[in-house]
Amino acid sequence: MHRLLALALGIAMSLPVSAAINDGIAAYNSGNYAVALKEFSAAANQGNAVGKHLLASLYYQGHGVERDLKKAVSLFKEAAAANYPPSLANLALMYSDGDGVPADQKVAFQYGQKAAEAGDVQSQFNLAQAYRKGSGVPQDYEKAASWYRRAAEAGLPQAQNEYGLLFAQGQGVPLDYVQAFAWIDMPASAGNPQSVKNRAQLLTILDTAQQKKARQLAAEYAKLYGQKR
Repeated sequence: MHRLLALALGIAMSLPVSAAINDGIAAYNSGNYAVALKEFSAAANQGNAVGKHLLASLYYQGHGVERDLKKAVSLFKEAAAANYPPSLANLALMYSDGDGVPADQKVAFQYGQKAAEAGDVQSQFNLAQAYRKGSGVPQDYEKAASWYRRAAEAGLPQAQNEYGLLFAQGQGVPLDYVQAFAWIDMPASAGNPQSVKNRAQLLTILDTAQQKKARQLAAEYAKLYGQKR
């Protein structure tokens, strides 16, 4: 939940938002939750989805106000109705865990899918995982590849690793060790231990010419899709 609050703050700071939200974020970052509550409430009362999400997060965490999961859920749903990605993602987590709501994996999946479609990168990765593993949905490598790609192109290292592995295994995408290396090289270069191992294994498969091509493609992908978050 804290990840999504941070994400909401980042989104709010990168978009044209009301003065109330900007003031609330400044207050929140300084630990002045009472002022954050006042400002987020003002934005929420104006119908602002970001304000509703941030206010819901305060109620969820009990910052500046008594913790109230029922109120948090209500506000998250209002923001989710406006297709706000962090609220959709929060509700997916809450329904999955039975956190403030009855556990309901079907509803959790629906919210998670909407969050992914609305652009929440972690939700895109989670959806890809579900399709790859057949968790709650029929196994579908092509759908998994599609969602991994979206998250990978957004710069999510774990998605880049998993998308690369699909190329290494020919699952949902053509078998292509050069593509596999190019995607896996990014998280490996960032120090991900499993990606480092995967990259080393690919180097034992690729011949000299293929390695040169793979490294060139990896450099191109790093410029386009290097870690952004």
